[in-house]
Amino acid sequence: MEKRKLSFLFIILIALCSSNLFAEDQPKAEKSTFEKSFNRAMEIIFPWPIISLEFGYPEIFSFDIGLETLFIPVTNEARAGTYFAYGYARSKHDNFNRFSAGLALGMMGLFDAHAGVGIGLMPKNHQTLQTWFVEVSYRLFILEIKIIDEKPLKPSSLVDYYNSTYKDGYKFKIGLSI
Repeated sequence: MEKRKLSFLFIILIALCSSNLFAEDQPKAEKSTFEKSFNRAMEIIFPWPIISLEFGYPEIFSFDIGLETLFIPVTNEARAGTYFAYGYARSKHDNFNRFSAGLALGMMGLFDAHAGVGIGLMPKNHQTLQTWFVEVSYRLFILEIKIIDEKPLKPSSLVDYYNSTYKDGYKFKIGLSI
C-alpha cells in the first residue's frame, strides 16, 4: 500500500512539473488580477516541495515531506530561505516522528542544502519519548546525504533506553530527494 501511495505522489508531481513545459507554446489569454497577484506572490515566495526517501544507520528507512520557500535571491540562479518538514524514520527497534524547520540554500534541480532544528517523538511501551535534534543535509541532483544529532528530553525511563540503544545520538542517512 505504501508503494502505491508513493507511486501516486510521484506521478502527480511529474504531471504537475511536465504540464508547465508545454504550456509556453500556447497563446496566452489575458490573466485576471487575482492570477497575476498569485503568480507574483509565488515568484517571491518560490515554494518548492521536499520529498525524500533515505536509508542509513541506525535508522534503516526514513522519508521526509515538507516545503522550502526560497525567497531571497543569492545569485541569478541560487536562492536562500526557510524550510519546514515532517520526517518519519524506522530503526531496528523504534519509530520516530520528527518536525523540523531551518534555513535552506539551493539552485532548483542542481543542489540544495538544509540546516535546521526540530522536535521528535518516539512512541515506546505506551509512552512517548520527546527529543530535540539538529539536522544538516546536502542534495546534489537527486542524491541526498543527511546527518542528525538527536538528544532525548523526557520521560526519564525512555531517556535511559534511548541513551543505551542509540549511544552517540548521531544518525547518518543517504537517499533520493527532489
